[in-house]
Amino acid sequence: MKSKKAFVLGAAMMAASFVSAFALAEQYPSTVSPQAVTPASGFDLKPGGTLQAQPLSEELAKKFKDALAAGTTPVLKPATSKAGITETVVSEPKKPSQGKLKAAAADFVPLFPTLDINTLYTISEVQTGQEFPYHFNLPHSARVLVQLIGQSAGADMSLSLFRDDGQGGDPVLLATSDNPGNADEYISGILPAGDYYWYMVANTANNAQFSFGVAADTNVDAYEPNDTAQTAFVLPDALNQVVGNLDNANDVDYFDFKSVRGQNVALALKEDREGTRNQWILDRFDGSNWVAVPAGTSVSLSGATGFTAKVRVRANTAVAQDPTAHYKLTLGSFPRLNSNSVTGDNIVRIPFSMSSTATQTARLLNWSTQWSDTTGVPLPGITPVLRVDKRFYDINYHWVDYKATTNSAGASSATATLGTCNGDYRAIFNDSSTGVSYKWDTTFNEGGWRIELDEFPGVGVGGSNVQYVSLGHICTQTIVH
Repeated sequence: MKSKKAFVLGAAMMAASFVSAFALAEQYPSTVSPQAVTPASGFDLKPGGTLQAQPLSEELAKKFKDALAAGTTPVLKPATSKAGITETVVSEPKKPSQGKLKAAAADFVPLFPTLDINTLYTISEVQTGQEFPYHFNLPHSARVLVQLIGQSAGADMSLSLFRDDGQGGDPVLLATSDNPGNADEYISGILPAGDYYWYMVANTANNAQFSFGVAADTNVDAYEPNDTAQTAFVLPDALNQVVGNLDNANDVDYFDFKSVRGQNVALALKEDREGTRNQWILDRFDGSNWVAVPAGTSVSLSGATGFTAKVRVRANTAVAQDPTAHYKLTLGSFPRLNSNSVTGDNIVRIPFSMSSTATQTARLLNWSTQWSDTTGVPLPGITPVLRVDKRFYDINYHWVDYKATTNSAGASSATATLGTCNGDYRAIFNDSSTGVSYKWDTTFNEGGWRIELDEFPGVGVGGSNVQYVSLGHICTQTIVH
């Protein structure tokens, strides 16, 4: 997905990255002039500056040529590509300690001159056999498109992308695009933050010209590349909630979840920011076709053990897209609330004849829950929510949410602090629950509470028919002598 999609899984997250870049070198021609990208190219790059030619040392040239000649790039795994574009995925390298990272960043000196991203450069007077490497830096993970375009008639250039680990090792080849003749060369994908090199070689050229650059979009989420059903992001055995986004109207995010025990599967989509839900359409695969899930509804899917639920999130082309908007996709084990408890603090209960509230308290509500999937396996790491409206004073609910997190047993325990109040109602009654009869003067408000689950709607305590459990919030309570 493209999208910036903050996601919490009940297991370790997978980090993946796309690929792309540009580089120059052997003898730099005397002029490298800026040139705006043509409308036909479809990439909005700003004009670049002028560079002076610099020779490529034999030692560095040999490093790059040896890597190209090896012809193997074990860090890569192919991804489905658009026509004419080489698209690859490279795993993010294991990170050293923060101290080492900071030291490496401070000491890093690129092998070649650094050029700006999102900028188009032009090189002229190119001859056969010349090599052109340049360095660029990505400060953040990004979806990139490296391009070599506008070759002169009769020219034939190749484009390769290398990564520098910043530790003094040899550059690592990520991808190469080498189309016949003067056809455009592209390398596309998602890259982690880091340092990269373009490496361009003139297979054939006679005083030729070409343009190159890299377009970088940092608006990506943690699940890319998952733009096809074949590259769907596989979610772990848990109740998962993914936060993602779409960077353009053509972006589609695919996800899979396997029901390893035959448990029911929960499916729902909501917005991260109120009022943006109509940005997206949620589809599920029914085995033959993609079927749209109506907005605002949640789904429970059942199947045999090993059943895989396949879903996708795509842009609603009927509305203008906002790439900063994020969706929340729930896909995983269907949740079941097995037990719950909501109790008040130490008060003298108002008789049912004076207030029919089921739960009564003065300042605190102690609450607990226990959740599992439909086979009874606990659901850790999910978010029960106690919703409290401590005073009904108009036709609307005014919920205050208190959240908790389940442990490895699928259980949560927490306390909600309600605070003080001014009572709308008053009750004077006799009570002998302590063994001695007293007359109590009590002021209170009436409200209600519900239990919901942040990750999935429609489960818990309270619903469409019985919307809440009644609550008596006791404001003052004194003995009348």
